[in-house]
Amino acid sequence: MIVYADSSLLVRAYLPDEQDHARACALLRDRDTVVVTGTWTRIEVAGALVRAARAHRGDQMLMLDSWERDTGPEGPVTVLSAPQEALEADAHDLVITYGIRAVDAWHLACASIVVPQIAGDEPVAFASRDKEQAEVAAARGFTLV
Repeated sequence: MIVYADSSLLVRAYLPDEQDHARACALLRDRDTVVVTGTWTRIEVAGALVRAARAHRGDQMLMLDSWERDTGPEGPVTVLSAPQEALEADAHDLVITYGIRAVDAWHLACASIVVPQIAGDEPVAFASRDKEQAEVAAARGFTLV
């Protein structure tokens, strides 16, 4: 299975005090699942981890090093990019159609454009902690995990 994971879920793998920490860690350890995400996620997660460290919720360097390793060539998260023009057009349509937040629409557009191209016959899923984003992902044919 290929799972597009958005930052709302991925950041929880690095913050043990967060709800869904175990779920996020299990997703990253599942050898039968290919976890992918978009380029913007690298920035979102890094920012969330820095803010968490400033709130004394973890060691900034350790969390950022783990995140960089996990999104590196040997890590469990593959970072994908989509053509910017198509990505922005689809995200714009999602915002207008569903009224979801811009960054949530960006993730859904990225997943919708890139994941089907690499999936072949593999089932595709979307992982998020955001209820509205997940509902739109399901409407677009993604299984929710």
